[in-house]
Amino acid sequence: MKSLFIALPLTILSTLAFAQTPASNPAGSEAGKIAQSREDAYVAAFNRADLKALGDLYTEDVQFTTDEGVAISGRAAVVDGLAKYFAKAKGAKIEIQVESARLLTPDVLAENGLSTVVSAQGNRDATRYAVTYIKKGDDWLIAQVDESAPPPIDAAAQALGGLAWMIGNWKDEAPGLTVETKVAWTKSNHFIRRSFTVTRAGSNTVEGTEIIGYDSAAGHLRSWVFDSEGGFGESTWRQEGNKWLTNVKATGPDGSQSTAQHVITKIDDNKYSWESVNRTRNGEVLPNLDRIEVSRLP
Repeated sequence: MKSLFIALPLTILSTLAFAQTPASNPAGSEAGKIAQSREDAYVAAFNRADLKALGDLYTEDVQFTTDEGVAISGRAAVVDGLAKYFAKAKGAKIEIQVESARLLTPDVLAENGLSTVVSAQGNRDATRYAVTYIKKGDDWLIAQVDESAPPPIDAAAQALGGLAWMIGNWKDEAPGLTVETKVAWTKSNHFIRRSFTVTRAGSNTVEGTEIIGYDSAAGHLRSWVFDSEGGFGESTWRQEGNKWLTNVKATGPDGSQSTAQHVITKIDDNKYSWESVNRTRNGEVLPNLDRIEVSRLP
C-alpha cells in the first residue's frame, strides 16, 4: 500500500484531463478543449515541481480521497503533501490517460482516467481517478478528486518491471575497449530497447540493438540482438534476487555458433556488473570473460 503522501501526488497528478476522449466526448468538443488546457497546465507545473502553480489549480476547499480511503481537505494540505513528495522523489514526471470528460453543467466538468507517476529511475506507479472541476470566473479549478485501485498490471509490464532500473544511459571502459549503452522503453512499455556502441582500439566500431520482451507462451523474458557486423543472437532471461541470468545463443557473420551465460548484477540504481561464463564457440569451450562494472551516465 502507498503511504499517504505517495498516494497524494498520484491523486493530484491525475487531475488534469486529456483531449483524447471516447466517442461520447470526441476531441474538439468543449469538454475536451477544457480538459486539454487543464492537463497542459498541470503537467507543466508538476514536471518543474512548481508548488505555487500547482496550488493555483485547486479550489481553497478542495476535497479528495486516496485509494487507501484517506480523506484530505483543503488546498494547503494538498500543497504540503506535494512539497514533501518532491523533496524525496526528485525528477518524478507524470503521464495521464483520460477515459472520459464531460460537462455536467456549464460550470461543472467531470473527468475519469488513469494517472501514472514515473520516477527518475523509470519506475512507474499508476492509479485510477475521478475529478470534478468547478468554473471560477474564467478558470476551471479542481474541487474534488477520488482515487481507486489501479487496473491489473499486464503480464508483459509486470515481467519487465524488474528491469525498470536499467532505463537510461550507461558506459563501461576496459583497456582498449569502451561500451556505451542507451536503454529505453518502447511505446506501451511492452518492450525494452538497448542500443549499444562498442569501440575497440585498432578495430572498427560495432553498433547493435537488443529488444527485450515477455514471451507469454514460455512465461519468461526473451531478447533478440543484432549487430552492425551481421551477427545476431537470442537470449532467455531469468531473475535471481538482484541478478539476471541470460542464456545466449548467437550466430556470427561467418556462420559460427556461440553460446554463453551472461550475469547482470544490480549493485545500485547507478551501477551494475556484467560477466560472461560457460562460453563456447562451435562446440569449443572458451574462457570466461572478467567481471566489469557499468556506470550510469548523468
